[in-house]
Amino acid sequence: MTSQQLECFIYVAERLNFTKAAEALYLSVPTVTHHIKNLEEELGTRLFYRNSRIVKLTEQGEKFYYDAKDIYMKMEDTKNRFQNYDKSQNIVFRIGCMSENEFKKIEPILKQIKEQFPYVQPKIIAKDFFDLKNLYENQQLEIAIATHDLSNQGTYKKLFCYESYALMLPSDPLAKEKELSVQQLAEKSLITLPPKNIPFIKGNKLQEFLALHAQDHTHIVSESESESILLAKCGYGIAILPGFLVSRDDKLFCIPIKDTKNIEYGLYYRNTDKHIKFFLNEYIKTFKKIND
Repeated sequence: MTSQQLECFIYVAERLNFTKAAEALYLSVPTVTHHIKNLEEELGTRLFYRNSRIVKLTEQGEKFYYDAKDIYMKMEDTKNRFQNYDKSQNIVFRIGCMSENEFKKIEPILKQIKEQFPYVQPKIIAKDFFDLKNLYENQQLEIAIATHDLSNQGTYKKLFCYESYALMLPSDPLAKEKELSVQQLAEKSLITLPPKNIPFIKGNKLQEFLALHAQDHTHIVSESESESILLAKCGYGIAILPGFLVSRDDKLFCIPIKDTKNIEYGLYYRNTDKHIKFFLNEYIKTFKKIND
C-alpha cells in the first residue's frame, strides 16, 4: 500500500468522480484507475461501485475511507519531518521552457516557493523544442512547458491552443486588417523561426506556406522570438510567431492568421511532490488569468 494509492482513493472518494480526482492530482485518469485497482487487489475487496454513469463507495469503501485518511496523514507527516530535518540538503527543481516569455509567469510563483519550500532550489532552462525534449526524456527536468508532442513520458496537461500571428509596423497596409490569410502575406518580406523552435505539424497550412515562401521571396530566419520582434520593429519585415511566443509591443500590430492549425501548448511532468504540485497549481491559475 503506497501513499499515492491512498491519495488517489481519498480524492476519488471525496469527489465520486475519477476525472475530477485525476485533474486535482495532476494525474491521468488511467493512472488513478490503476492505483485504485492495485489497492483493491491488495485489500481483497471492491472499494467503489462504478459504471459509465455513477461512482459510489461500497460499504467496505466507506469503512476504509476513514482508515485511509488516518494512514495517509501519518505517512505524509513522517515524510515531511524527514524532508525538513536538514534544510541544508537542497532539492533542485528544474523547469524547462521554450521561451523567456515564460519568466514573467514563473517569477511570482518562484517567490512563493522560496517562502513555502526554502529547501527547494529552482533552475530555469530556456531551450528550443528538441533540446527541451532531450532534457525531459533524459529525466533532467521535473517540468517542461512546451508544445504538444514533446514527449509521451509522464503526464501532459493541456493549457491552450494558440493561433499564429503576424507582427508588423502600424504603417504596413495590412495593419488595418482584423485577420490575415496566408495569401495576403505572399508578397511580403517575412521573419520566421527555424524548425528547432517550432516543430513541423502535419496539416499546418501556415508552415507549408512559409516553407515555399522562403524559396523565392525575402525571408529572414531568426534565432529567437526576441530577434524576430526586434527586426519587425526596425522594418525588416513581418514577424510570424505562434501566440505563446508573442510579447505585446505598442510599436507593432499583432494580427491573427486565419485558416491555420492552432498549436497546442501545455505542461509535462513526472511526479507530484508538494513543491511540484504547488508550482503546477499556481502556474495554471496564472495562465488562466492571463488568457481570460
